[in-house]
Amino acid sequence: MRSRQRPALVFRAACFLVGSILFLITLGGQVTTKVAGMAVPDWPGTFGHNMLIYPWSSMTASTMVFLEHSHRLVASGVGLITLAVTIWVWLTQPAGWARRFAMGALVLVILQGILGGQRVIQVSWVLGLLHGCLAQLYLLVAGSLALVLSRFWGNPRIGDDHAAVRTRWIWILSGFVFLQTILGAFMRHDGPGFLAVPDFPKVYGEWLPAFWEGATLQKINDYRAIELQWPATTSSLILWQILHRSLGIFTAGGIFLCAFLTIRATSTPAWWRYGMVGWSFLALAQIVLGVSVIWTGRLPELATLHVLLGATLFLTGWLLGLASWRSTQLISIRSGSRTSTPFSSIMEKV
Repeated sequence: MRSRQRPALVFRAACFLVGSILFLITLGGQVTTKVAGMAVPDWPGTFGHNMLIYPWSSMTASTMVFLEHSHRLVASGVGLITLAVTIWVWLTQPAGWARRFAMGALVLVILQGILGGQRVIQVSWVLGLLHGCLAQLYLLVAGSLALVLSRFWGNPRIGDDHAAVRTRWIWILSGFVFLQTILGAFMRHDGPGFLAVPDFPKVYGEWLPAFWEGATLQKINDYRAIELQWPATTSSLILWQILHRSLGIFTAGGIFLCAFLTIRATSTPAWWRYGMVGWSFLALAQIVLGVSVIWTGRLPELATLHVLLGATLFLTGWLLGLASWRSTQLISIRSGSRTSTPFSSIMEKV
């Protein structure tokens, strides 16, 4: 007989899955930063070998091959962890959100593997872009699973009158963070491994040069070739970076404003205050890191850390919104018991 208690072990397994996905995103980010995605040109094998028994001496002979092959091996391991956690959840948890999120994570990791393989076979940067964005959604679903298995989900405190509004705003801001991820993926996968704009806050010494005009773009590329020894860029790549940095500042400002307005309310629960303070610090660190990437000429380690922090920022915002939504599902607490809304009761039984 299955217990409706949420075992600590399965919750910890879900948290371990989230951590492994973050590590995988970091490794994948380093592969893209180093432009090593095509270092191993075949799939699912590795230079004609079975991927799992590819010789260590051959793997370590090239940094690019080492990065790409390591990414594949770690991805396989994360896939197995996802499968194990999904089976565990289905064996121990009643029908409901936990099973849905577990199954969703399993489907997504399978799609990720197929998409990553097709990116290599078809030599398509567009598939690589989709691969990177789908990884963020996979992380989101795994993080949601961990929250559903936590003690908070089983016994949330009732939300105050502003909980629903907070939920909407934080999910809107999280949507902007994801849009930032998409813009960043465009720059990383479409570009040749170099910054499209090497300075900040200006763009090639001006606030907004007419980079869409052929003559201006030619001057920019002449500067890149002579002064920086960098390859030519395109007007679309310059546009992606301008949009990325502008939206990043706008989104960070929205996060700071949301934190200020919600934390100062006396009815705001303590867990929300701590969460918003943490989210605000993540946003600030992401801005500082993004500027540092530009000022250092795209130092690989900083660029990859920027990817990791962006994923963490996205996950944190989503989970804060999901936790806030959960708190709105309870309408009263009397004598230590809780009363669920009809919607909440129905969803728990599904």
